[in-house]
Amino acid sequence: MSVRAPTFSGRQSGLETGASVLDGEILAEMAASLGRVGLALEKALQDLEDHQPCCADNDLKRAGLVRAAADCAWALFIQYELAGLSSQQQLIRRYRIPAEVVFRIGVVEPAPI
Repeated sequence: MSVRAPTFSGRQSGLETGASVLDGEILAEMAASLGRVGLALEKALQDLEDHQPCCADNDLKRAGLVRAAADCAWALFIQYELAGLSSQQQLIRRYRIPAEVVFRIGVVEPAPI
């Protein structure tokens, strides 16, 4: 099986122009951005999973962890769509995002007055 480098915007690889170098840099940054946001989501989900109920402020702490995980998932969904990918269900399955987090994605709480 032969492997061919992907082309971007219909350009053929071979002659490197300033535009093709820039296209490569943009693709690399998009991939790095997806990776960073994915790692942040994994950490937030791990923190939520590791949370042990121990005291009276447990509900507030858990709500904060759910909110943090939902914010990370929202950021990943946005980056994923900006990269031209659109299957959020695939991300929910891949990262095993719990339903309580999915329900909070995109929810913005009003600032305290």
